[in-house]
Amino acid sequence: MNKKTLNICYVIGTYPGVSSTFIDREIRMMRQWGLTMHLLSIRQPDQQKSLSREQQENRREVIYLLPVRWNEFLRGQLFFLFRKPGTYLGTLLYLLTRRHPTCRDWAMTVLHFAEGVYAAYLLRGKGVNHLHAHFVDRAATVALVAGRLLDIPYSLAVHAGEDIYVHPVLLPEKFAETKFVISCTQYNLDYLQHKLGIPNLDKKAFAIHHGLDFEHYGTAPQPQTPPLLLSVGRLVEKKGLDYLIRACRRLRDQGREFVCHIIGSGPEHDRLAALIQELGLQETVFLRGVLPHDQVLEEYNRATLFALPCVQGQDGSLDGIPNVLPEAMASWLPVVSTPVSAIPELITDGVNGLLVPPQDDAALANALARLLDDAALRQQLGAQGRRSVAEAFDLNQNVRAVYDVFMRLGRTSE
Repeated sequence: MNKKTLNICYVIGTYPGVSSTFIDREIRMMRQWGLTMHLLSIRQPDQQKSLSREQQENRREVIYLLPVRWNEFLRGQLFFLFRKPGTYLGTLLYLLTRRHPTCRDWAMTVLHFAEGVYAAYLLRGKGVNHLHAHFVDRAATVALVAGRLLDIPYSLAVHAGEDIYVHPVLLPEKFAETKFVISCTQYNLDYLQHKLGIPNLDKKAFAIHHGLDFEHYGTAPQPQTPPLLLSVGRLVEKKGLDYLIRACRRLRDQGREFVCHIIGSGPEHDRLAALIQELGLQETVFLRGVLPHDQVLEEYNRATLFALPCVQGQDGSLDGIPNVLPEAMASWLPVVSTPVSAIPELITDGVNGLLVPPQDDAALANALARLLDDAALRQQLGAQGRRSVAEAFDLNQNVRAVYDVFMRLGRTSE
């Protein structure tokens, strides 16, 4: 297939965002290789000041569905209702007669159907002949609806999240019509196929890790004094940050001097801040909030080690491979995490990092103390971590694999 015949629109729930840098890199490389790329996001980012320069530039060309421009929205509904009444009403009936976990989910499907119609209306005439939804949530429903109305295929990018692990909605329907599926971990695909029983997934699914641009990561860390323990991630239960804070109390009780910076925001902020206060760690552990990616890179360079003790949330939520782990490893940092979800696809204990049991602050503290005390071990694990992610997360290699899937299985020339 001639690459010029492929005109792709990425459909994303919220874009851009501080955690969507892997999508930024993918888009940039695809465009360099000649693919025409459009961006459609349901919502606008909340924390626009935290966006990188590249994300600020990307944002200017994103088609946003919300806030709704009601004149266009209503015109879109009427346009397809009268132009393609069978497809419009048939798709609505199909979605609403599928099984939904709750009445609220059913109502949200009605909303996402209307957003899908709106998306199709905004994309008409742009030459788009393939839709690619990142995350199997509302974006996938929008892509399914828009794909039917525009008579073009869609594909899915699967990432760990509530959409598959906590509150899956319409998964069989979304996967049944997709042209192909790309997942950032094999763990996700195994879970979908063997735990949720998604049929025929193995015939059209590909596990491809996200790529990293290693030019953005330093050749050697320049750790500060006292040692800096760094963690980056949303302040949510599955990151296990409360165990990191408790481990810091254990380290301080041992008489160690260090500081711990936790970068990110989220619903657990107040609870974590209260825990820091309760344990008397106000001068040791600092919640830094959200930082632009450029500043996060600077923090990697200043850190002594990186820790992210992921757990499975009480609601079943899981991480896949948190992007910050390979980023820290690319920065030559020794990393400590847990063997949860797909993390063992990245870290082999004692080889390129340390893994400790989840929900075990004592084991975590021991691993952190081991690294603080042993500069040679830090250097060894940091160097091996850098080598391993350079092989498995090479930007050109991994995005090229995604590109090749599009070229083989995307829309063919007419």
